[in-house]
Amino acid sequence: MNTCIFHSVNSGIYFWDGMAGLLADGIHDGPEQGFSPMPAFLVGQLNRHRGLFAHTDGVLFTHQHPDHFQRSGLHRLMSAQEDLRIYGPGLPENRASVRPIRPSLCRVQMAGAYILAKDTLHDGQQYRNVAHHSYLIRMGGETFFLAGDAALSEADGMIFSDFYGGDVDAAFLNLYQLSSPEGLAFLRLLKPRRIFLEHLPFREDDRYHYRSLARQVAKLLPNDLPPAEILSHMSWVDGKAAQWEPDEKGVGLDALSGVAQHGPLF
Repeated sequence: MNTCIFHSVNSGIYFWDGMAGLLADGIHDGPEQGFSPMPAFLVGQLNRHRGLFAHTDGVLFTHQHPDHFQRSGLHRLMSAQEDLRIYGPGLPENRASVRPIRPSLCRVQMAGAYILAKDTLHDGQQYRNVAHHSYLIRMGGETFFLAGDAALSEADGMIFSDFYGGDVDAAFLNLYQLSSPEGLAFLRLLKPRRIFLEHLPFREDDRYHYRSLARQVAKLLPNDLPPAEILSHMSWVDGKAAQWEPDEKGVGLDALSGVAQHGPLF
């Protein structure tokens, strides 16, 4: 992949295409749901508008549960960056170019990306009334799928597959989506080149043993699908880090190579 992709923790994913940065579900809390809070290293960057957050042109949220979203952190970034583009279901802070396609489906433009946003059901019967979107992102000539916490279906797969007329380079999913028959049927329609398993907490926050379950799910994924790659926390996919202009102290993005000391990897 040409796009540089950074994963923090939970479902935090950052895309850099060489021109613009898009952060999805990367400003959050989390312990209430058995996941991790936003890493202190990134909170510091957010507060100083440095590092990752000096190169974020748009922020995207799948829904407003605390392990995916934090309003106070979003407002801190908004106050530091007047031209920040924002989108998420039901957010009063939304400021992005949105074009409805049909009910429950729209196209969002931000950070140089064209994003197909679809209403999807949140997994779990108790959460079915939660406003939730899954996204197909076209950015830097590549296509990425973000599931969020959706209970994916074949009907969703029919809508997302081939929307941009080409391959889906990577899909980011959680362990329940990769272990359900409906999720597997969705993936067979989407046909991503790579499957990344995410939405896992740091080791010290893993009171529900999600990490162990993720390893089991990855081993059991059917052979007709690409292998599930469990994303390492606080690291760049394939070790491919974005190359930014040095900041005021001469420290560019490579400063993130030291984040292992700020939180354990998967």
